[in-house]
Amino acid sequence: MVRRLAALAVATVAMAGLLSALPASPASADVRSAIADAAISQIGKAETGTNYYPIAYKINDSIVRPAAWCGIFANWAWWKGGATARPNMTGSGTAQGHWATYWQKWAKDHSRWKPIANKNPAPGDVVVYGNYPDSRHVGVVVQVRKGSDGKVTQIRSVEGNFGDKVTDRGWRNIGSLTGGGASATGFASPVAL
Repeated sequence: MVRRLAALAVATVAMAGLLSALPASPASADVRSAIADAAISQIGKAETGTNYYPIAYKINDSIVRPAAWCGIFANWAWWKGGATARPNMTGSGTAQGHWATYWQKWAKDHSRWKPIANKNPAPGDVVVYGNYPDSRHVGVVVQVRKGSDGKVTQIRSVEGNFGDKVTDRGWRNIGSLTGGGASATGFASPVAL
């Protein structure tokens, strides 16, 4: 009996080692793609009054309407794409995901922050403009282009509440990204790093 338990323990440890060596789950890529597709599908959707964003983005009763809604749109895209963890949409002031300021804090608190200097965003990430507690705007990364060194050189983002609608910002160089009057500081990832 003791030998069987010991053999089972060794087999379990060996299996755990093999599983940890496997590449990232295809579900991660599927979630990222679904987030990007959700954001792209909303291009052109506009407010119906000052900060009265499209009602579909109000995915629960805690979400304020009207409100500055770039963070609400990004949260909706993550929800629609199947992200299992998202910034909290309850609370008050800058301590919840309505506001761009919270996205950087949330990502750092959950080990999902990618500083812009790393040049490693992926579709589905949220680009953050400015630093907590004074971030100015967020948007959803929908495509990336890489240089010969494998680092991202350009992103294409779709952003809510940009010109009072969901806007395709087009291809932009990663070193000169701006939004809401601030430079991009990094990216919040929907997938645990």
